[in-house]
Amino acid sequence: MSAPVIAMQCNYAYLDKLFTSLKSLLYHNNGLKIYILNPDIPQEWFKNVNQQLSSIGDNIIDLKVDQSGFGDSQISFSNRLNTMTFNKLLLPRLLPEEKVLYLDSDVIINHSITALLNLDFSEPLAAVKDLNSADSEINAGVVYFNNPVINQHPKIVDQLLPASKQPGLKNADQSVLSNFFYHQAKFLPRTYNYEVGVEGYAVYHHIDRIISELARISDPAIIHFDSDDKPWNLLSTVRYRELWWYYNGMSIRDIIDHVTLWTNKPRWSKLRGPLFCLTNSQDFSHLTELVTTLSDYQFEIAARTSMGPKLVSLLKYPNVRLYQGILPQVMADRLNCAKAYLDVNQGMKDTKVIRQFLESGKPVLAFNNTMSMAGNDQYLVFADDQVKKMADWIRTID
Repeated sequence: MSAPVIAMQCNYAYLDKLFTSLKSLLYHNNGLKIYILNPDIPQEWFKNVNQQLSSIGDNIIDLKVDQSGFGDSQISFSNRLNTMTFNKLLLPRLLPEEKVLYLDSDVIINHSITALLNLDFSEPLAAVKDLNSADSEINAGVVYFNNPVINQHPKIVDQLLPASKQPGLKNADQSVLSNFFYHQAKFLPRTYNYEVGVEGYAVYHHIDRIISELARISDPAIIHFDSDDKPWNLLSTVRYRELWWYYNGMSIRDIIDHVTLWTNKPRWSKLRGPLFCLTNSQDFSHLTELVTTLSDYQFEIAARTSMGPKLVSLLKYPNVRLYQGILPQVMADRLNCAKAYLDVNQGMKDTKVIRQFLESGKPVLAFNNTMSMAGNDQYLVFADDQVKKMADWIRTID
């Protein structure tokens, strides 16, 4: 049986993002033939990766694609797309294989996708409906091409690239593929293209349909960061940021050990906690002292708005995580994970969130000059000079 075929694309400047996607794919799936469409990735990179992967049967193929033919192609979102995105329109002609699963470089694969790779379909392509335009477009971040069916209509193949040059394209290559194939496509379950990137937009604009659609899936197989709010940005609101960085830090050796020895995921040093705080200001009492004293604890500081430089400066501490413009589902998840809530910020407080946390039976800690409520056994108040005492108490939690 021939190896399943994957196609991905990027230029050298984006290689670390593609490599993260690639590692997540290989961790959960092996024996793959993977084409990397690119204009400028050095061949040494392919040699090094293939040498390491040879023991588990994966093959990464360097496929150079001349980008000069895309000069007039219409880019809708110039800040996050370039003309390379149109490479996928060439796949039916570039690759000899019958079935090719295309994956964007801003996805991570978090489960085996064997069922998808073994999918038998007779349509020209299979894809998930785009969340923002579910009645008219597929999402082009994950597209399963049925090349023999597409190539039965050479006029269509010849028209794909010229169509990318037509003015007024709403979503670049995605609109091209949708215009030609939407009404002939096989639609896949959303677990195979979970568009978490649009969640922030949907929350901000109160698009309940998108929020509800995303909420139906709790453990997606392919997570797609399809917006400017990428997990590798300094600050981002997008869910699964930690998971992207998890795969980013994974080594090829981790992947090989998992495939050959069935080891668990890499055992990295794990911080205790976390300790959570929702703030409306940049001013805190003794937060830096707590962060440095409890260096083995994760501190999670969230805000519903953008964060200023005083908060951003806390990122110099490796045990601090900032959640700028935190989304409701992220808030619920982080509060659920938190071992304690630190009511140590100055200014206005969200007492509703603090009360809900107390109702969960977990402690809230404050100083005299930051306390926002009293009369609850789980709400613990320390004198303003009792930083060490608060830190010692925190260490008793778990």
